[in-house]
Amino acid sequence: LLNCYKNDMLMDVVKVYKIRSHKLVNVGLAEVCMFYLPGITRTERDKGTLYELTFRGDSTHEFRRLVLFRPFGPLLKVKSEKMDTADVLINIIVPLSRRTEKFRHFMHNFREVSVRQDGRVHLTVVYFGKEQMSEVRSMLENTSREVNFKNYTLLQLDEEFSRGRGLDVGARAWKGGNVLLFFCDVDIYFTTEFLNTCRLNTQPGKKVFYPVLFSQYNPTLIYGSPEHIPPVEQQLVIKKDTGFWRDFGFGMTCQYRSDFINIGGFDIDIKGWGGEDVHLYRKYLHSNLLVVRAPSRGLFHLWHEKHCADELPPDQYRMCMQSKAMNEASHGQLGMLFFRHEIEAHLRKQKQNPK
Repeated sequence: LLNCYKNDMLMDVVKVYKIRSHKLVNVGLAEVCMFYLPGITRTERDKGTLYELTFRGDSTHEFRRLVLFRPFGPLLKVKSEKMDTADVLINIIVPLSRRTEKFRHFMHNFREVSVRQDGRVHLTVVYFGKEQMSEVRSMLENTSREVNFKNYTLLQLDEEFSRGRGLDVGARAWKGGNVLLFFCDVDIYFTTEFLNTCRLNTQPGKKVFYPVLFSQYNPTLIYGSPEHIPPVEQQLVIKKDTGFWRDFGFGMTCQYRSDFINIGGFDIDIKGWGGEDVHLYRKYLHSNLLVVRAPSRGLFHLWHEKHCADELPPDQYRMCMQSKAMNEASHGQLGMLFFRHEIEAHLRKQKQNPK
């Protein structure tokens, strides 16, 4: 991922090509960064480095992509192309079982970002079981009335929850031709910037997008107590003490339905927590499609308490426990908690023996 203000290569681009959005004019780095979206770089050890730089265009759905190749020598311009995402619909698929309060928070973010700001989405909810089904249906219907949103589908499966099964059913249920899919979870928060990144980094038959999301630590540990926790929007700050880049997670992904069907979809024999997303990711790695794997500053995993079921197989249980440990706090914060008795004892001694 390329940061605009901290990248020497971008400064070279400004000097050589003088880019302002898609116009060639004499401007500096600061002005260019106003139009710049996070870019992607890929290095091939025997050739050089490829850069994909994306700039905002004249309207909200127009972009200009500049592809540059730096061999082990001078920088070479590969191509510059205009990209219009106005007609690119995203089908957001969410598998769900109970967790209605989390779904309520998800719908609040969905309504503000996907409906009011973006406007080019379809929501598919695949619900497992019958318990609390009426509450989920009611939330969808209320959102439909409040913001005049009709682009949603609610599917119900009377079976044990399986994330892979839910996503597979949701993807195959679409009947409107090829569509861009975003496999999502109920505890995910995303921005319009992410939705644009989802569109720009996928292409049917050519590439799929596996973003690295920022995973939030336990807010109670970050802010000291539940009373001091700010609203969710104010918690989403990317710092080492507030969360971490979830580079071991492959569950959130953008890919076209045709690619998903052609690759064989999910392994629906995998039940419960985890495993199916890694299996799909590996299939893409062994295919002819390009897998774009990069951090996304507009995609967040909201903290929630994890429960690792005793009936999980050993490998899934181990993955679940590793995820649970990493979700709580940073290494330094966990260390302070572990040694808190020693710290408190030291403070008491300091008060008893003031200098």
